[in-house]
Parts: sequence; structure tokens; C-alpha cells
Amino acid sequence: MLPYTFLMLFLVSLLSACGPQKKKTESAEASSLPNEAVPYDLANPTERYTLPKELREVSGLSYYKPGKLAMIQDELAVVFIYDLTRKRVTDEHVFGGKGDYEGVEFVDGTLYMLRSDGELYHFKPTDGVKILGGGVDIHHIKIELAGKNDVEGLGYDPKLNALLLATKDPSAKIQPGGGNDKPIYFYDLKRATLWRGPVLRQAVLADMEGDKPTEPVKPSGIAVHPKTGDYYVLAANGHRLVVMDRNGKIRSSAALDRALLPQPEGICFAPDGTLYIASEGKKGVLLQFNSR
Repeated sequence: MLPYTFLMLFLVSLLSACGPQKKKTESAEASSLPNEAVPYDLANPTERYTLPKELREVSGLSYYKPGKLAMIQDELAVVFIYDLTRKRVTDEHVFGGKGDYEGVEFVDGTLYMLRSDGELYHFKPTDGVKILGGGVDIHHIKIELAGKNDVEGLGYDPKLNALLLATKDPSAKIQPGGGNDKPIYFYDLKRATLWRGPVLRQAVLADMEGDKPTEPVKPSGIAVHPKTGDYYVLAANGHRLVVMDRNGKIRSSAALDRALLPQPEGICFAPDGTLYIASEGKKGVLLQFNSR
């Protein structure tokens, strides 16, 4: 009887050890995807700037030069140079007629501007010189995106030497079935070629830990972190900031304060990692966030 008793005790012990482990595994499989903390306190900006009336509908941002940002608004073909120290516009660069302009990016001495249909304009600015009615050597790049698209984010990845174009509402021709996933495109500046990059997937956002989006997340801006290389995707529709890597893996999804940023449209970084986000509203606003 003694060996039998020891055998029964061993089996009971083994089953007890396996039972909770199985439940733990099942629980882990059912849990949400990890959501890393964004390295910025998005509820507490370190600086706030009220933008002038011509930037009430600010739609795009880029780091320009030390202490200066390039900004664009969605009705005028004008790049405004905003001085952070003087808290005012110090230069204006006119590059065309009226249109729906959604992004600006300063790359190696050249300003690139994005129209919502995906078309790009670029020129080399000269500070302090305002030439109206022509004179500036403006170049136009026709982006071959199929169908009618709404492209609202313009960024730059120095590792790829490529502009990033984030789609808010991609054409059904490039997004079959009218799905809510949002592709990001790369435009290679050296080879003048376009290809599809990572895709912002709504199902992944809905399955991440923490607060869930209550509406489709549609990009309104995109910027590349100068130190990590991660893509920071800003969304007015969905009101959040999404961090993803170059391959499309989503690291973070953080809701934005609607009182601070009623309609977040522009995003950029200074070389030291300082984050800037601009919002449309009754008055345009620019918020600065220092990294933690």
C-alpha cells in the first residue's frame, strides 16, 4: 500500500501544478497586445505657443533651423517660418496658388510641400527674401498613386533617404474593399520612385492594452524620431498618437487631450528629440513636449 500511496500523492501534486499553469497560458493568449509608454508627457506640454491668424488652420510642421519651424496651412501655398524664441512668423515663402496643402518637410536645404492628392512641390528657400508672382524655382513631383486619395502626412526617414506619405483615406484602388487600414508610402528622393511601406492596422490598435480608439484612426501627420527611428503617426480622426517601427509593428497607442489639441494636424521633432504638435482650432496652437 505504501508505494501506491506515494504514487497517488505524486499524481495529485503533478495535476495541481499543471492546472493553474494551463489557466495562466489561456489567460495570456486572451490578453491584449502590449502598449509601451510614449516617452513624452502628452498631458503636460513644456511650452505652448498661440499661432497667428494666418496659421489658424495649421496642417503641417517641420524642423527648419535651430529655434525655427516651417509650417503650412491647408488653404495657402505658403511656407511660414516660425521663430520659437520670438514667438512669431519671421519669413514666408510662396510657392503656388490655392489648394489643400497638408504637409511640409525640410530636407538638406530643400522644402517639400504635400498636397492632399499626393502631389509634391519643392524649392530651396532663401530666408529674408520674399518673391511674389514668380521668381522662385518651384519643382513639382507627380506621385503615381492609383485613384483619388487623401494624403495628409509628410515626413522624412534619413536612413532610407525617403519622404513618408501617410494616407488618411486611401483610394479603393489601393485599399481593396474600402478597409480602414492606412498605408504609408515611401518616396525615394535619390531614385524618384514610390513604394508602399508599413500599414497602420485598425485591428491591432483595437487589440492593444489601455484605452481603445472609438473611431477609425486616420493619420493627419507623421514624423520620424531622430534618435530611435520610430515613426510617430498623429491622428486627428481617432485623436491619438501612434508609434510604430519601420516595418509597421505598433509599439504605442496614446490618446490625446482634446482640450489641449482640438484637431491635431502637424508633428515634427527637433534633432534633440523635442516633440512639437500643432492643432487647428479657433486659434492655431503649437505645443512642445520635452522627452522624459
